[in-house]
Amino acid sequence: MTIKNVTTAGSGVLGSQIGFQTAFQGYAVITGASMGLGKAFAIECAKRNMNLILISLPDENLNELCGKLELAHGIKAHYYETDLTTPEAVEELAQWINEKFSVQMIINNAGIGGSRIFSDTSVDYLENIILLNISAMVFLTRLLLPELKRHPSAFILNVSSLAALSPLPFKTVYPASKAFIHHFSQGAQS
Repeated sequence: MTIKNVTTAGSGVLGSQIGFQTAFQGYAVITGASMGLGKAFAIECAKRNMNLILISLPDENLNELCGKLELAHGIKAHYYETDLTTPEAVEELAQWINEKFSVQMIINNAGIGGSRIFSDTSVDYLENIILLNISAMVFLTRLLLPELKRHPSAFILNVSSLAALSPLPFKTVYPASKAFIHHFSQGAQS
């Protein structure tokens, strides 16, 4: 199984960072798929004829995105809307996926950040960053790992940030959470 950490986004990330050579048979799970890099990953995977399971918060129009990708690329696309900051939601999502789909790739892209003075931030704000950027990624990866291991070729792509490599003013917990993702991905490759 291949585990990669992506710290920057650019064209060809899937091909150059993962470099899969075999035909893709299962589904690709993408968290944070409704906008930005997650949506770009969904479009790129669909272009590569990958069936998709797209995850985002409720009311982010994932049903519309799934329909467009199915029509444009002839793939199957499913969506699941939930708040991944609760462990119960992550467990329910993983159970749904494990019961219904053959998963060959997970792209852990969901994340939140922001710029605030640490002493002025609420504990709830900090907790949400930690729960989404760290806990959800770790728990979902662990819960889908047995399914991924069933395939001779499977991939985990954990999206980090250049912020992981250096502390930033007014961003304390976000860079630390991305550094965790970077180190977690390196450790999981062992």
